[in-house]
Amino acid sequence: GDDFQENRESTIHRRLLRRLRVRAVQTFAEYGEVLDRDPGEYERLFDDLTINVTAFFRDELAFRALAEIALPMLLECKREKKRIWSAGCATGAEPYSIAMLLEEMGAGAEVELLATDLDSKALARARKGSFTAKEVVAVPPLWRDKYFTPIDSGFAVRPCLRKRVSFVQHNLASDLFYQQRDLVVCRNVLIYFAVGLQQRVLQQVWDGLNEGGLLLLGRAELPTQETKRLFESVDRYARLFSKTSSPGNGVSR
Repeated sequence: GDDFQENRESTIHRRLLRRLRVRAVQTFAEYGEVLDRDPGEYERLFDDLTINVTAFFRDELAFRALAEIALPMLLECKREKKRIWSAGCATGAEPYSIAMLLEEMGAGAEVELLATDLDSKALARARKGSFTAKEVVAVPPLWRDKYFTPIDSGFAVRPCLRKRVSFVQHNLASDLFYQQRDLVVCRNVLIYFAVGLQQRVLQQVWDGLNEGGLLLLGRAELPTQETKRLFESVDRYARLFSKTSSPGNGVSR
């Protein structure tokens, strides 16, 4: 029931070919027969189509912009409750990284941190908060001691941090967008979408941001074409943008 028609065709093609190799068939028609014979293959195909590449504090420039620009700006606003949305959170490393930054700033309680993804299995792992030693290698040792508990297979996020993040299943291609957000972090997601879907997602992000709200994209992502007018660059290297006051006043730098 999940629709991938507006994802980049090259990405879909590449990942379908991977399943063809795994199932030792030569053509898409033969792979269609595999799907008919083995309903479990749909789940394996879905796992390949939903890319869950993530890491704690992935991209130093992005997290420096969060720590030095975005989060201080958010905390300065006078709204009693500040709202962050991590869209496409995979197994949770990104929102937990943001939660650690907030805790270190003494601001965890006043910020609502929502994390969403299409993949229910990735979200289940995120809610559990268990990571391998390799996955937490980028977490500063003092923070690892403070926010994680060692377990046999690696580390588990401590309850004090885990309760700061709400994980919800959400499809950026079809579901209603969350409103009244102060910061939307949507990194390395748009690169898998065709241009039309990218435009719709950015428009809906703009609609859902509060006045002066911020958007953090991935290093290979930019508002383009019609969506250039929606956002103004705050830090062009980190891909941090602010919402323009009206769609006609956007400046792209």
